[in-house]
Amino acid sequence: MLQLNTNNLHNVMRDFYTLTKIRIVIFDTDFNELLAYPADREAFCAMLRKSPEGEAACRRSDRKGCQQCAKAKDLVHYRCHAGLVETVVPIFDRNGVLAYVMFGQIVPGEYKAETLQKLKAGYPDYAHLVDRLPVKSTEELNAAGTILQAITNYVMTNRWVTPGKSEFIRQIDRYIEEHLQQSISMEDICNTFRIGRTRLYELSIAYLGCGLAQYIRGQRIQYAKKMLAETDLSVTEIANTVGFTDYNHFSRCFKQLAGISARQYRKSMRDE
Repeated sequence: MLQLNTNNLHNVMRDFYTLTKIRIVIFDTDFNELLAYPADREAFCAMLRKSPEGEAACRRSDRKGCQQCAKAKDLVHYRCHAGLVETVVPIFDRNGVLAYVMFGQIVPGEYKAETLQKLKAGYPDYAHLVDRLPVKSTEELNAAGTILQAITNYVMTNRWVTPGKSEFIRQIDRYIEEHLQQSISMEDICNTFRIGRTRLYELSIAYLGCGLAQYIRGQRIQYAKKMLAETDLSVTEIANTVGFTDYNHFSRCFKQLAGISARQYRKSMRDE
């Protein structure tokens, strides 16, 4: 499951729409819609999707476009089953595609008359909605695609879309919790999970955004925060409980990660 910075993503998607007047959608790798701006589809497409057959056909088109995009690992323009232009761009890291960003429901400007005629003939019940569909030239579509690619790069640079924790990482979390009072070495984890150090590091960077030693230190401090807020144990006792044998080392780590000392943190929590 992906982790999304929905607030920042919503803002940049809104800006894209303000600039292009084209609806933009983020799909996961199972082709489920995660986020869209505007929230509502074009009226014609919304009506198409009201029937089970129309919904299935639209989902097949979305899936096909995303699959083409995943294979190319690049922007793809295609026509949906109704004949409208869709564009999809992958969001990916070194482990593969994480999500897809799509815009579409557009009448191609160079074939406007032909496309509108076919839509009205093929969907007479919705003919009154066809003229409300956006029309864009190939030049405009290519420009919007270029902007979208820049946005996806910006999104990944700022880690607004990141992989959710894999089952392996959840196992690591349980291992850390169970061995919190002990020294945890990379060798111990490699032996326990039968994994090489290089692969362990790759997984840590991919799913946690940092090395495992740094992550373990952060988890120890998180547990210390919880104990400072919820127990009356002394700071020294808490430091030992979360696996710091050197109190001074604990104090330095806590202040580095929390921004204040452990005692100041406890006082602030009690004051609240």
